[in-house]
Amino acid sequence: MSTTIDHLRIGHRVKVARDFTDAKGVAMRAGDEGVLCAIRFDPLRMAIHLDIQRGEGTLHLVFDLKAADGPRNGHMRTYFELGEPAPNTGSDDGVSAEHMTTSAATGPGPSDKSRPEWWQRALAAMEAERTKEAERVIREAVLHIGSAASIAEMYAHRMRFFQHAGDDRRAVENFNKAVAWMDTYASWATSGGEGAALSAERDRFHAALVRELGHDPTSTRM
Repeated sequence: MSTTIDHLRIGHRVKVARDFTDAKGVAMRAGDEGVLCAIRFDPLRMAIHLDIQRGEGTLHLVFDLKAADGPRNGHMRTYFELGEPAPNTGSDDGVSAEHMTTSAATGPGPSDKSRPEWWQRALAAMEAERTKEAERVIREAVLHIGSAASIAEMYAHRMRFFQHAGDDRRAVENFNKAVAWMDTYASWATSGGEGAALSAERDRFHAALVRELGHDPTSTRM
C-alpha cells in the first residue's frame, strides 16, 4: 500500500496548477509536469517530501507541515493536478520505519542539533528518566498521528543507548515501549487503506529493531 497525501498518488503523472516555492527554495511554475515517484512523511522534522521525476532527473521537494500557505497537507489539490498512471516508475512508498531506525542508528545521533527544538526538549527529559514528560512534549508539538511514531523512535534511541551500555534489561524495556508506540501509531489509522499501510510500516520498524537488538523479546510473550 503506497503512501498518499490528499489526492496525490505515487506512480501517477502530476502537473503544477499554481506557482510555488518549497521549503528549500525550489521553485515550480504552473504547467511543469513529471511523475510522482515518492511521497515521504518525516514526523521528526514535520515535513512532507515529494520526489518528481522529470526527464532524466528527479526533483526533490520539501513542504513544512506547519506552513500557512503553499503546498501542504489538505491543500495539494490547489497546486497539483493528478494525471494518469505512468508505467515503470519504480516508485517508493516513502520513508519506512525501518529506514528511520537504520538512518538514526548510523547517522547523526538523537542530539543532532538539526533536529527540532521540541525533539531536543523531549530528548533531555528522556535522558533524565522523565519519560512521561518526553512523551507529552512530543504529543504537544506533533499534532497528528506522527507523534506516536516520533515517540517510538525516541524509545528506539534509548534502546540503543542501553544496548551499547551493556544493560540488556533496560534495552529490552525500551524496545518494548518503542514497539508499543508503533502499535499505537498503526491503530490510529482512519481508513482501511491507511491501516494496512501503517501496519506494514509498524512491522518493518519492529523487524529493524529486532535486527539491532539481536533477538525479539516479544516472541516469548504468552
